Amino acid sequence: MEYFCRYVFLTIYGIVKYVPTPLGNLLRYCVLKPAMRRLSTIWINEGVTIHWPGRVSVGKGTSLNEHVFINGYGGVTIGDHVAIGTGVAVFTFEHGFEDQAVAPLFQVITKKPVEIQDDVYIGARAVVLGGVTIGKGAVVGAQALVSRDVPAYAVVAGVPARFIRSRGEKR
Repeated sequence: MEYFCRYVFLTIYGIVKYVPTPLGNLLRYCVLKPAMRRLSTIWINEGVTIHWPGRVSVGKGTSLNEHVFINGYGGVTIGDHVAIGTGVAVFTFEHGFEDQAVAPLFQVITKKPVEIQDDVYIGARAVVLGGVTIGKGAVVGAQALVSRDVPAYAVVAGVPARFIRSRGEKR
């Protein structure tokens, strides 16, 4: 039944997914609100894709910019006043790959929740992998690959994302 509901949601959401802003923001909010664990913002721009919305929570004042992709299978919690740049992808699971006799596609899927705390900024086209917590006030550079936890108020960038400095420090 859960899979059926997911596909019904994706079909309905697909109708409003690319409606231009500002009307589109309101329509996307109206379709997403009843499907999500928590949705406290209307800043949902064109092309935002959310799979498994019942496992996703988005706080107030958060902005999901164009073409953000969130796979909520393992659970996603996004805090208040978070800015998520264009093309950011969030993944919350991984396929096993240890058994050489079985293709990774058919191995066990492990859920790995993601937590993005309040006041975070994630630059365009960054990728956040499962099992990661991005601390309060952190900044993730554009096109970074976040595969480890990011401390509060840290600035990280690169592939994989590495600590650059703390916010407020002089260069």
